[in-house]
Amino acid sequence: MKRTIQRRPFSFCLPVPPGTVVTMTSKEIIRRLVAHDDPVRFGYDFANLSDFIWVGTRRYINLPPNPYDAWGDYPELKKLTGFSGEVRRDMYGNIYGRFNGKTKGECIRGAIQDWDDYEFPMPEFDPAYRRTLLDMDLAHHEKYVLGGGSSLFSVLRDARLIANALMDTITDPETVAGFVDMLAEYEASVIRSVAGCGIDAWFFGDDLGTQETTFMSPASFRELFKPAYHKVAAAAHEAGMAVFLHSCGNDYALMEDLIDAGIDVFQFDQPDVYPTEVLAGEFADRVCFHSPVDIQKVLPTGDRAFIESRAKEMCELFRSVGGGWIAKDYPTYHDIGVEKEWAAWAQNVIVANSAIPAK
Repeated sequence: MKRTIQRRPFSFCLPVPPGTVVTMTSKEIIRRLVAHDDPVRFGYDFANLSDFIWVGTRRYINLPPNPYDAWGDYPELKKLTGFSGEVRRDMYGNIYGRFNGKTKGECIRGAIQDWDDYEFPMPEFDPAYRRTLLDMDLAHHEKYVLGGGSSLFSVLRDARLIANALMDTITDPETVAGFVDMLAEYEASVIRSVAGCGIDAWFFGDDLGTQETTFMSPASFRELFKPAYHKVAAAAHEAGMAVFLHSCGNDYALMEDLIDAGIDVFQFDQPDVYPTEVLAGEFADRVCFHSPVDIQKVLPTGDRAFIESRAKEMCELFRSVGGGWIAKDYPTYHDIGVEKEWAAWAQNVIVANSAIPAK
């Protein structure tokens, strides 16, 4: 079957009987990519050209007062942490720190100091928020709708700090599994509360690895975390949503388990840590990747020929398996020393080489 690309943003035309015109929206393009159902091109998630819109998935109510919600110089928090920069405290009680107003900060004191004596109340969400989403008529929006979810491992990591959290997986595995299951059940309840509101995919994030391998062994992941990921993914799938997972680091050791748990799309900002050849060759026939040209090994070089060459290679790699790629920007290029012009070199190559031949 030969398909003709319509030269306007986000849309492609398919050959149809004379007198009939069918336009494929961004929503349909991404749905086909995720389903591996004869997609017509790669997806776009660039600042100036995107197949997506984002929506919130909850509105919290009855939250206790938090005078430390904004970044500031709070002596009482600094006394607890010994940190000299800006600090803030989230609704769970985790304290974060940063210097010079840069980045979202890092947790420097977790809310759970001792498993034997802790409180970690899950915030109440407003069931009436469903009406807000329905009024947006998202089901008929031409773009693919991503709804923001919450983390699982990363919540544990902050509440205990990563060194304690990883030690807990060995010394107190039942407590870890119970805590993560509580988070997953909460997320599943949020998903159920917005089912049928036109959200196409549930997007959440968990950094699971270093540059070399994962924080935990596959055996520990299967025992302590995989059931929680499956619970969230199953709730999303039951609600008709795909599941996107952002994760930094090298997750190769967990990929098969994450796929088995129900992850449909992996959002990797550093695909060449695998490298991309492995992602396309081993997994892209089953799942999709939502990735820029690599933000560590390629874009920061500022080498136009190298950046353009790698962008074209990525198109060829994913095209060879019939799709499996949603190309994206990194949201804060200034944080990683990348000029927007360098990213634009990659984008231009990707858009020019985005068509996927029919099977």
